Amino acid sequence: MRVKRERPGPLRWLRHLLDELLVRILSLSLFRVKSKPPAASFSGLDSSSVTKYVPIPRVKGLPVVGTLLDLIAAGGATHLHKYIDARHRQYGPIFRERLGGTQDAVFVSSANLMRGVFQHEGQYPQHPLPDAWTLYNQQHACQRGLFFMEGAEWLHNRRILNRLLLNGNLNWMDVHIESCTRRMVEQWRSRTAEVAAILPEEGGEIRSYELPLLEQQLYRWSIEVLCCIMFGTSILTCPKIQSALDHFTQIVHKVFEHSSRLMTFPPRLAQMLRLPIWRDFEANVDEVLREGAAIIDYCIGVQQDQKQPHEDALFQRLQAAEVPGEMIKRIFVDLVIAAGDTTAFSSQWALFALSQEPLLQKRLAREQSTHDSRLLHGLIKESLRLYPVAPFIGRYLPQDAQLGGHFIEKDTMVLLSLYTAGRDPAHFEQPNRVLPERWCIGQSEQVHQSHGSLPFAIGQRSCIGRRVALKQLHSLLGRCVSQFEMRCLNEQPVDSVLRMVTVPDQTLRLALRPRTE
Repeated sequence: MRVKRERPGPLRWLRHLLDELLVRILSLSLFRVKSKPPAASFSGLDSSSVTKYVPIPRVKGLPVVGTLLDLIAAGGATHLHKYIDARHRQYGPIFRERLGGTQDAVFVSSANLMRGVFQHEGQYPQHPLPDAWTLYNQQHACQRGLFFMEGAEWLHNRRILNRLLLNGNLNWMDVHIESCTRRMVEQWRSRTAEVAAILPEEGGEIRSYELPLLEQQLYRWSIEVLCCIMFGTSILTCPKIQSALDHFTQIVHKVFEHSSRLMTFPPRLAQMLRLPIWRDFEANVDEVLREGAAIIDYCIGVQQDQKQPHEDALFQRLQAAEVPGEMIKRIFVDLVIAAGDTTAFSSQWALFALSQEPLLQKRLAREQSTHDSRLLHGLIKESLRLYPVAPFIGRYLPQDAQLGGHFIEKDTMVLLSLYTAGRDPAHFEQPNRVLPERWCIGQSEQVHQSHGSLPFAIGQRSCIGRRVALKQLHSLLGRCVSQFEMRCLNEQPVDSVLRMVTVPDQTLRLALRPRTE
């Protein structure tokens, strides 16, 4: 059921603005950290070399709060990607801005500049981490998975997972992805057929089946896929595991919700004041880490009880690589937390994009019947280009660097504006249209800069789960276009908002009918 959104009046908006300002000032006053030396020194470069660099445009802001008030006026943190997109239109493909705090961030949106950032990321790339998660890990002395690792520990484990999840023959993994996807889509097909069998009124159309709780279904599917990759598909035959996964899916989804709330409130201040927003987040993370480790123990016990040859799965491969059991738990839980958000919403956006294009659905159905996938691959690229679930990718540069004629000082946080880059006409012809064929061989004139879309990043710290995610999208969309006609039932235009990742601003209502052509 859709909830009518109340339009805030000027007094309510002003109160919200003042609340945000007060919170930020309190946070900075209580927890100020020492800032780095002014960038103007250029780490000892002489004045003759400084003049060679092109100045980076800087957005003017106020003391202490920077341009926070501008962001609030533009809709707040949930509209950050739109706010930065407008800044790029005003200042160009690179600019500096201080959204509160003591340090600038450099935003870049051109394909060449984004590629240059990864060339300067160093041996141990460092990326920005969510403040709430960092604080939780510090408070609880919590050792986490790959996303939170740094230095030699990260590189060692990353090399192992590169070999297992990205390189070589990965057919063993595809079997588990196909099995989970087939099970979910078959449930959709069965319900769609039941609804379609109800005789329509005279002159009416075949009835459609509206997918219920789509977001939750896709969450469960993405988590189930990772469990099967880790332990094999047969693990799902155990009722105890099924029950544990039901509960785990719910609490992982709550982590996403609680983390999103802490985007607009300083986590350290919330923790110090013991506010409900922090207590809920803390209790939820406790439960997720505990239940994630318990699921691994359940699965290991079930495999031992079955006394059957183990399926080809990631757990056995990690053991063969001599990864300790505790490290396997850390890696698994963080993979699940990350995939729950990113895969579920990437799939939602792809289904939404497809639902807007009935002619494209027919073309894709014909392509699938010939066992071709070029157009389907193009659709996936288009969906990730237009709706990147991570609209920003960040790196801290380990050394002073030159980027497109600009000087970037050491330890600067550089943010790649993927939302802006993917919709830039300098990168893509007709950037707001879904044109899968632009990615096909012979259509390269519609893609001026392929690096304008980097949904999984590139370089050493690119997304470790990209191969899994792409295969899931391919399997899901391929089955859907072959079996269903899709349409969107939302009455208002669907837009994107930022809640940790890019999500629809309203519940997506997608309807299916059996494909008749």
